[in-house]
Amino acid sequence: MNGKIRSSFFLPASRLSLKCHHPLPILGALFLICISCTAFAADSGILSLSEAEMMALSNDPTTKEARAQQESFKEKSVAANTWPDPKLNMGIVNISANTMDFQKEPMTQAVVGITQAFPPWGAVGAKSGQLQSMADAMGQEAKNRRLMTLMGVRKSWLDVYQQYQSIKIVKESLEVFSQFIGVTQFQYRAGRGNQQDVIRAQLEQNLLEDQLTDTEAKYESAVAELARWLGVSKINQTLNMTLPDFTKLPAEPEILSSLERHPAVMVRKMRVTAAENGVNYADSQSNPGWALRVAYGYRADNNFGQPRDDLLTAMLTFDLPLFTGKRQDRLVSASKSEVTASKQALDNWRREIKMRIEKTMAVYNRAVERVQLYQGSVLPHSEQNTEATLNAYKSGVTDFNVLVRARLTELKSQLQFIKLNVQRAKAQVELLYLAGVD
Repeated sequence: MNGKIRSSFFLPASRLSLKCHHPLPILGALFLICISCTAFAADSGILSLSEAEMMALSNDPTTKEARAQQESFKEKSVAANTWPDPKLNMGIVNISANTMDFQKEPMTQAVVGITQAFPPWGAVGAKSGQLQSMADAMGQEAKNRRLMTLMGVRKSWLDVYQQYQSIKIVKESLEVFSQFIGVTQFQYRAGRGNQQDVIRAQLEQNLLEDQLTDTEAKYESAVAELARWLGVSKINQTLNMTLPDFTKLPAEPEILSSLERHPAVMVRKMRVTAAENGVNYADSQSNPGWALRVAYGYRADNNFGQPRDDLLTAMLTFDLPLFTGKRQDRLVSASKSEVTASKQALDNWRREIKMRIEKTMAVYNRAVERVQLYQGSVLPHSEQNTEATLNAYKSGVTDFNVLVRARLTELKSQLQFIKLNVQRAKAQVELLYLAGVD
């Protein structure tokens, strides 16, 4: 609802008149007013919903956290896709413990060598693939958190809008009951009313003042919640409090057909893939790892000056996975259980999101129907009922209690109309999230 809800008890603007003998002062005054309004609009920052969305996304720590985790898994995936670093071996072997003479014993050598270890077959690719799947999952999680942030800031904005419009409506009703007090006092002085009507009008005005205070408290709370989404401690700008017009909703079959591409579903799919790579990695641990060692041994001339041949050494070392029952088999079993758990989480989320789509679509459709009913019938009839009751009370045909009930019914209808508009918009926001629409 873009316009202000009109109350039938205010004096129309046509009954107010300005008297001036010269048109120039009026034109000058209008010119000054235009300049003042322009300056005010330039100086006062008005925050729109689209600007609030951009602010919330730029200050959202959850999306930044997911992006950082994505980069972390990417770097780990690259690191896991490499062999271990080679090892340099240096030392002296077979030297005499008694004399420590490097030339005395024929087998004394100064050895320098390199050892390169090779992981079990398939382990490197499986581990790298597992980490890359986790990186992909966090990338989809970042997209999902972005959508959730948009949904959160939009719903919070709608809460602010509802309380803002409710304050306006309650204030209008306060002015109406102020006029009621004047009417009852006039009727009482004219002998066509009683003092109880005056007291009742004052009582209803006091109750409306209490309702206004409560609504203002809810408004302040809603603004504080919106500030939390925006990542600021306090909102210092004026909010553009018009009912947001969101993107046209896709049909329910289109939303359901796009379910498998939703970031929240993709996150769980990537986790299933990561768990399957985890099974491959656990299986690879049953393969033997091995290492290659190449060393060069330098031997000095003997004490008689005769040269000795240097020695070259090459060795292969293999793991012997003979006792796999306590380690490798257990790791494979645990990894398979993780795959099952990931698939169950994916299926459970599919059922949950389908339920949310159907439930939210029903809320949206019913809200649309009720908004049309209120806009086309309830609000006009409640306004007409109050006008007719006011005329009947002034004519002495009905009592004041009927007039009060009529006005309170109109107030309730106006507040309910605002609530239904917000309910419809919130359902639309929810469906946009479920459809994955940014």
